[in-house]
Amino acid sequence: MKVKKYVVASMPQAMKAIRSDLGEEAVILHSKQFRTGGFFGLFTKTKMEVLAAVDSVEKLNVKKKSAPAEPGMEDNTSFMKQQLSELNALVSQMSQMQKVSSSSYPQAVENVLAYLRLQEIDEAILENVETPMLEYYYLHRPNSNQLMKWTQSWFVNQFKASEWSGSFKKYVSVVGPTGVGKTTTLAKLAAKCVLEHNQKIAFITTDTYRISAIEQLKTYASILNAPLTICYNGADFKKALVETEAYDVIFIDTAGRNFLEEQYVSDLKKIITFQENLQTFLVLALTSKVSDMKAVYERFASLPVDQLIFTKRDETTQKGSLLNMLYHYGQRAAFTTYGQDVPEDISPFKIEVFIDDVFGDWKDE
Repeated sequence: MKVKKYVVASMPQAMKAIRSDLGEEAVILHSKQFRTGGFFGLFTKTKMEVLAAVDSVEKLNVKKKSAPAEPGMEDNTSFMKQQLSELNALVSQMSQMQKVSSSSYPQAVENVLAYLRLQEIDEAILENVETPMLEYYYLHRPNSNQLMKWTQSWFVNQFKASEWSGSFKKYVSVVGPTGVGKTTTLAKLAAKCVLEHNQKIAFITTDTYRISAIEQLKTYASILNAPLTICYNGADFKKALVETEAYDVIFIDTAGRNFLEEQYVSDLKKIITFQENLQTFLVLALTSKVSDMKAVYERFASLPVDQLIFTKRDETTQKGSLLNMLYHYGQRAAFTTYGQDVPEDISPFKIEVFIDDVFGDWKDE
C-alpha cells in the first residue's frame, strides 16, 4: 500500500489531486482541518490535511483517459454515461471523506504519537514521522508495541548523523548559561583524556565571577595533576596559551552568565581567541524548556559552536528536547551527562542508546 499526504484548500482540490496521483481506486484514510497564517489570530486561512492510499504500486501508473476529440452521435450517449458515472464516484468519495474526517488515527498510531508528544518531541518531527508510520501500519497492521519498535528504528535512522565525532582538538572550551554544569562537565572530559588516553592536560578558566567555580576547578586540577591558569582578560588568555603549548589537550572553562545578556557573548569574544584548533561545546540542560534552549543557542550562534553537550539527563523523564535541538539546528550531540560523579557520569552520544532511554518508559495501555 502506498500512503500519501496532501495539504489543500478544499475537498474538491484534494479529490482531484488524489485521483490524479493514485488513481480511481485510492481510498481516504484520514482528513482534518487546520488554520494557518494570520496575524495576532486574524486573517487565518483554513486548510485540509488528507491522507490517501492505494493498494498496489501499479495503480500509481494509471493514466487519465482522454475524452473523444469529436464524439459522434452514436458515441455521445456512452460518453455522457461515463461522465455521469465519474461524477457519481466523485460525490461518493467526497461523502466518504467527510465521514472519515471526524475520525481519529488507528489506535496503535494514536498511542505512539501520544507518547511522542508526552516526551515533548516537536510537532515538526511528528509531521515527518506520521506518513511513513501510517504507511507501515496499513501494510503490516502492527499492535502498539510493534509500531513503537518501528518508530524507534525510524528515529535512529533519522538522527544517526548526529552522533559524537569522536575526537578532541588541541583546545577545548565549554560555553553556556549559568547552572547547566559546565565546570563539572569540563572536568569529566579532562578526566577521560587522562584516564582513558593517558594524555597530558591543562586547565584555563575565564570564569572570574564565581570564586566557587575557581575553587572547584582547582580541586579537579589537583586530582588530575594538571596546571590551572586564571585569565582576567585577553592578554592573560594569550599568555596562558603559550604557557600550556606543551600539553596534549587544554580545557577552557568560561563564566556562566544570564544568556539573555548579549554582553556575555561579547565579553567571551574579547577574552578567548576562537580559532581552528579550538573546539567549542555549547552545554545545555535537559531540564530546561525547549524555548529557553533555542534562545541560548541563538545567543551563542555568533560563536563557532562545534557540537552540543546535554547535561542532567537523569533529572528529567522528558528528553525529546534533545532531538528537537538537533533537528532544528542540524547539530551533533557530543555527550550527555547524568550525575555529579567525575568521570563516570558522562557518555558519548549514541543515538540508539539515547532512543532506548527516551522510549524506556513506554507502556502499551
